Amino acid sequence: MEIDELITVVPYQPHWPALFHQEQQRLQQALTRHIFNIQHIGSTAVPGLAAKPIIDILIGVQTLSHNSFPITVLQTLGYEYLGEAGIPGRLYFRRRHERAFNVHLVQWGSNLWTNNLLIRDFLCAHPEVAERYGQHKQELIKSGVRTLLAYSEKKDSLVAELLHRAQVWRAEGCSSVD
Repeated sequence: MEIDELITVVPYQPHWPALFHQEQQRLQQALTRHIFNIQHIGSTAVPGLAAKPIIDILIGVQTLSHNSFPITVLQTLGYEYLGEAGIPGRLYFRRRHERAFNVHLVQWGSNLWTNNLLIRDFLCAHPEVAERYGQHKQELIKSGVRTLLAYSEKKDSLVAELLHRAQVWRAEGCSSVD
């Protein structure tokens, strides 16, 4: 169960939201009453932002357990379970078939839930910031970064800065986090 994988960054694709909605419906039908909410997060959720061509899906549950019904269901749907994958409080799944998806199972209302939505909403509200973020990601690829772990490490400080800016934005009353 290796989390690292080869990655690429591509220009924004207008069909990404539709792919999310298709998978969201599939997940909602399978998980029914076990979830509170499903959201499209990550760069594919931000119009115009260059991204890895992988749809990131955030699923909020009441309680997070390593032995829960959602894990079994997601595995049945073809998702590979990778545990917390370095982020305490998150259960991580990925599916790499014809279309690529990541599922992040977290406690609804937790900091992981709120922060992921806050960064998404901040980038959607500030296209100039999203553009600079996209350029940074493309520069990483051009510089030779080719694997998920290296890529994530190289953009960690920028993501932390984006989160801080998004938190200030929210404190000023400007967010629309679900």
